[in-house]
Amino acid sequence: MKEKLDTKAMGFYVIALAALVALISVIRFLMWAPNHAAMDAVIVVALVAGIVIDIVIMVKDNDYLTIAATACYSVAVVRLLTNSVGSFVDAFQGINMFGDATQVNTIVSISVVMGIGVALSVIASFLKRVKEEV
Repeated sequence: MKEKLDTKAMGFYVIALAALVALISVIRFLMWAPNHAAMDAVIVVALVAGIVIDIVIMVKDNDYLTIAATACYSVAVVRLLTNSVGSFVDAFQGINMFGDATQVNTIVSISVVMGIGVALSVIASFLKRVKEEV
């Protein structure tokens, strides 16, 4: 095991961190969404697909898969924000008509964590994931 980890570069650990952040995001979303009529299968599927792709990258390094993982995480965060536009509008207007203004802070916190996952995935795509043999 130690020999395997000795061949891994910084990008590998950033990918692992991105998968961990995505796992936190999907758990947080699944805890919040059903109680607030915000459940969206696209968000869950995109996050889970990104996690699976990151696990595949950790086993078999591939530059194209990092792009796919980043795309999955990006779809999830954009979908969450677009689905929540009504809540943001209500918060700005001070009424509850199109969404739930009381949930804006939760939506923002979940989106920020998802955004961190996107950023980590982008950063990992520029880093080497396997050390070069000398």
